Amino acid sequence: MARRTDNATVIKQLIRLGPAKAIVILIAAAVFYFFNGGEIPHLTNNNNTVTHDTGNQDFVAATIVRAVDGDTAVVKVNGQEKRVRFLGVDTPETVHPNKPVQFFGKEASRFTKDSLNGKRVWLEYDSSPQDRYGRHLAYIWLANPKTVDEASIREYMFNAKLLLGGYAKVMIIKPNRRYEKEFKKFQDEAKSKRLGVWSQ
Repeated sequence: MARRTDNATVIKQLIRLGPAKAIVILIAAAVFYFFNGGEIPHLTNNNNTVTHDTGNQDFVAATIVRAVDGDTAVVKVNGQEKRVRFLGVDTPETVHPNKPVQFFGKEASRFTKDSLNGKRVWLEYDSSPQDRYGRHLAYIWLANPKTVDEASIREYMFNAKLLLGGYAKVMIIKPNRRYEKEFKKFQDEAKSKRLGVWSQ
């Protein structure tokens, strides 16, 4: 993980380089910022916020090619298609070869397709990046967040939106349990409101 430095230290280092080199570095940083979707290449840290470095291997930019069902999609990363199973959530079955279409499955599948098809997203991996079927396991972010806390999870993480809308139930499979606490809280909220899968 890249070493974090505060703004004052960065400015001091730029001054030491001289005006010409500093301008070149600033232009390069501006170009990176523009082509990175307007996101800062690292996340700030404080004692009350879970943070992740967006420059590391946990966050990967991708495009949703198509949603398979409520919790699975085919994505394109660097020109290659990958099948991704959304971590921490389980939507009702709609395409399982040995199970009938389950209650609220069509609604969950439609919500995922309408929300994700063709969209640029960021995949966040946890401890185990693939399952035994070769599927990638990831949290799906609709924006590359500057900080990762409960508010940003609610606003930008699609897995959380599935739970908050009652389209999915929590399904934690170890060792991938980074957001277990938040996910259970979101599920309890949807359950108390009798949304989606909890309305029956």
